[in-house]
Amino acid sequence: MKKQTTLLTISLIILLIIGFFGWNILKSYNQLEFANGDVITDIRLPNQTNNIISLYSLRGNIVLVQFWASWCGPCRMENRELVNLYSKFNEVEMKDGGTFKIFSISVDENIDAWKVAIVKDNMIWKNHVFDIEGQVAKNFNVHSIPTTFLLDQTGMIIGVNISPMQLESVLEKRIK
Repeated sequence: MKKQTTLLTISLIILLIIGFFGWNILKSYNQLEFANGDVITDIRLPNQTNNIISLYSLRGNIVLVQFWASWCGPCRMENRELVNLYSKFNEVEMKDGGTFKIFSISVDENIDAWKVAIVKDNMIWKNHVFDIEGQVAKNFNVHSIPTTFLLDQTGMIIGVNISPMQLESVLEKRIK
């Protein structure tokens, strides 16, 4: 009986230790380097035709920075909703100026799959870039996708990982 109690105690201690370290690892993966109120540094990446696109070229607009990939099911489902939101708001003037833009950053390893997904998902905005080496995603501490940052006209983060429904609400409130 004493042997069983000792074994049970040791097992519980091991489980607690594993749980503690697992929780800390999970917490570190969920922490983003940027949060509401921060201003994102410029992102300059190649688009489908290998021209460099700058995030700062969209300043003056409300911009959704989206990290995604062609192989990511949740990303592809979110793309459908973003297409609808972009269609609804991309020509609507906002209170503080500008319109709504999307800056999509692919973390795909296959450029052809990325290009096909853009067409297949009817992603009608023009600011699609490819994070070839994954450095931008690494700089933003992106460990899961989709990951999004919503920026105001000055480039300040006003939302992190907000749902398309929350995004629509924010945009509705900012219409002129």
